[in-house]
Amino acid sequence: MGPSIITGDVVIEGNVITGGELQIDGTVNGDIRARAAVIDVQGVVHGRIVAEDVFIRGRVIGPINAMNVTIVSGGHVEGDVINDTIAIENGAHVDGKIQRSEDPLSDTGAGFTSNAPMIYSDDTAPIRKGTFQDDSYRPLELVTPRRSNDAAE
Repeated sequence: MGPSIITGDVVIEGNVITGGELQIDGTVNGDIRARAAVIDVQGVVHGRIVAEDVFIRGRVIGPINAMNVTIVSGGHVEGDVINDTIAIENGAHVDGKIQRSEDPLSDTGAGFTSNAPMIYSDDTAPIRKGTFQDDSYRPLELVTPRRSNDAAE
């Protein structure tokens, strides 16, 4: 199964959970839990990321808990990173504390950091036992930017 993709023209106001891979080219204003999360060049996350693997080319404003974290040149992180392994390329920006942990997925605190709605994919298998602490569900709220020619309609 391929990754779930949040395209560049999509803004999500809410938390996102998937047991698979999530690729973010748009904006997520909420927390993310996934097996793997890729924040691409245009991608922005304002919230906590909890995943086994996190690959950042874009921007993350919030804490990261992951087994493996890779921040490439041009990637931007503002928040603490709790990880088992981390790779930071020259040209990457990290503003936060980096802490090694043998079990970073259990160091996530209680529940999500934001009160945004929960958004589940079809594949919501837990990353690890006990990782999902909030079973509430509210519908997805999508906000897409208006193009200038849409304003006349």
